[in-house]
Amino acid sequence: MKPHRSILAFVGLIAVCVQTQLAAETAPRLTVSIDQDWRFVLSAAGADWTATKFDDSGWDQISLPHTWNAFDGQDGGKNYFRGAGLYRRHFRLPSDAAGRRILLEFDGASRQADVFLNGRTVGTHAGAFARFRFDVTDAVSTTGDNVLAVRVNNAPSDIIPLGGDFTQCGGLYRRARLLFTAPVHIATLDRASAGVFLTQRVVTAERADVEARIKLANETREKVAAEVCVRVEAADGAVVATTSVPVTLTGGAVSEVMLPVTVEKPHRWNGVGNSYLYCATVELIAGGRVIDAVQQPLGLRSYVVKPDAGFFLNGSHYELHGVDRHQDRIDRGWAITETDQREDFGILCELGATVVRLAHYQHDQLFYSLCDEGGIGVWAELCFVNAPPKAPEGLANAKEQLRELIRQNYNHPAILFWSIGNETKDQGDAADKLLTELAAIAREEDPTRPSVYASHHAPEDPRNFRSDLLAVNKYFGWYRGNYDGLGDWLDTFHRAHPDRPLGISEYGAGASIYQHEENPLVRNSQSHGPWHPEEWQSRFHEENWLQIKARPYLWGTFIWNLFDFASDGRKEGDHAGRNDKGLVTYDRHTRKDAFYWYQANWTTQPVVHIASKRFADRSVPHAEVRVYSNADEVAVVCNGVALGRKSSPDHRFVWPDLELQRGLNLVEATGYRGGRPVGTDAACWIYRAPGDSLFIPPAAEEEAASAQSKP
Repeated sequence: MKPHRSILAFVGLIAVCVQTQLAAETAPRLTVSIDQDWRFVLSAAGADWTATKFDDSGWDQISLPHTWNAFDGQDGGKNYFRGAGLYRRHFRLPSDAAGRRILLEFDGASRQADVFLNGRTVGTHAGAFARFRFDVTDAVSTTGDNVLAVRVNNAPSDIIPLGGDFTQCGGLYRRARLLFTAPVHIATLDRASAGVFLTQRVVTAERADVEARIKLANETREKVAAEVCVRVEAADGAVVATTSVPVTLTGGAVSEVMLPVTVEKPHRWNGVGNSYLYCATVELIAGGRVIDAVQQPLGLRSYVVKPDAGFFLNGSHYELHGVDRHQDRIDRGWAITETDQREDFGILCELGATVVRLAHYQHDQLFYSLCDEGGIGVWAELCFVNAPPKAPEGLANAKEQLRELIRQNYNHPAILFWSIGNETKDQGDAADKLLTELAAIAREEDPTRPSVYASHHAPEDPRNFRSDLLAVNKYFGWYRGNYDGLGDWLDTFHRAHPDRPLGISEYGAGASIYQHEENPLVRNSQSHGPWHPEEWQSRFHEENWLQIKARPYLWGTFIWNLFDFASDGRKEGDHAGRNDKGLVTYDRHTRKDAFYWYQANWTTQPVVHIASKRFADRSVPHAEVRVYSNADEVAVVCNGVALGRKSSPDHRFVWPDLELQRGLNLVEATGYRGGRPVGTDAACWIYRAPGDSLFIPPAAEEEAASAQSKP
């Protein structure tokens, strides 16, 4: 299903983004990008650096998104720069800005941003991941040049996250813009939210009852008589519901109205394959014309989590299996583009995931919108990782960041859970106390969605019982124990707490696509070492997934991680500064064997993949052929000799003792459904006996390399 035209056009919280050349009568709200033409310097500048006449010609020319940790944050050593960077930019207002309120809007700045306009302080925002806005109407020049200056600081502080196993890049690493509204408008300064909150009260096959809560701001001194109208359109543009109410807006005040909206016989948002979206338009009308308007996605759905049976969407059991995702990219850090995000989302869908945990912080608005459109459920996470803040200001900011997360993302139908933290470190009872308060805030802000916590604590730790749902981070067969320890741990906890909904927020193992071994052993002591053979990761995921699949009481499960990511303090695997537990390499170029294992389990499109294809050079005369496939049967041929056709109950097709000939060995696998071939794969393995000086012709080497590079 194609998403509604307005959803494609208006991604994000400001849904009415009209080109600035349109007349004010047809464009009640305008945005102008300010991503280009910035000057930047990392070193400290003089006290007058915010002044309009300051000479910044010696600074670097950059555009947004931008970070100063794209390279030093991924090379290991735990020594990437954490401090202040300075940005400056000139701009003039468009001609149709006259008579409007003017706001600066930043999609993210890590970790604290101090914003100045024409030498005047206009605001400070603490927190690396939320959108923020400042009203600069009284500071801007309406006819002349304006100088915008921003100091961004990613130094460690009492702002969450205080720590974490990931690089915390600094900079204006997301996009920015000017926002123009009428003096009387749908409120813009409620934590940079849309000012519109669509609460789904009842959703059935017969009807959907939605409560539209709308905040309104009157920046004038006079009372204004107006009307608020809510209109719901189907994907084809047909209007399916309208409602309106007259309002009297007091000068200099913010008010709130509630409007009930009913959609008869709704087409429900039903996850992957049926992610139907309506479009809700809220208009503020005064003097016979629309003076402000906001559009938001509306995906109508109901869901419940049952402690003994898992997750149910619109009354039917729905398996939530997926991955965790960090936002960074190789050589870019957090300064990723829209194209990058769309590629990540495409790989997520290719894997067959039905849910994603966006860890360990609020992600860019675009990714939530892509999940709305693609039917991927979302675990939206607060950045409370490791230790809690110590000072009252830090604790207050943690709560503020949760309110920002919820209000800015309230209307995304894909979001199913609000996370209040991950693997906190206790200081007395400080972490437990903060989690308790955060869970209460989540219920206050949005009682329609459950809160969740990602725990690595002992079973009876009180932090396991503060949120509505619990999920656990477990790495049996990697950091500790053996693969079968996962199922035992889950069953023990479930028996002790049968009414506590239980999921898995993290499980995973590292892998280098350059390291290989036959019959990999579990060596927990090597998990932080340099030897991370790809086969170890594959066996870990095979055994862990089969245990997970056998436990239907789990409400959701998440692999750590979809992609390798930067963690500058790590020194393991084949790259310092990297966590290599991704199913896909950091550059997104290579899907590891474990990726295809999940594809075979999670998708219906034909999958036939020979594991260990990259293990090209062999030193023993026997090899195992292991194929991941969702076919009914798989046949294998080696060097033209058929090894037979096999079926499998668990998507693993294994020929345990293939005898290799000296030199090149071509292994080919074909999958069959209903007796017909549905997919093929090939691998070339070269066997050299000990002391063998066997010469392989270059053409044969090229053939082997070609076989390994096939997807």
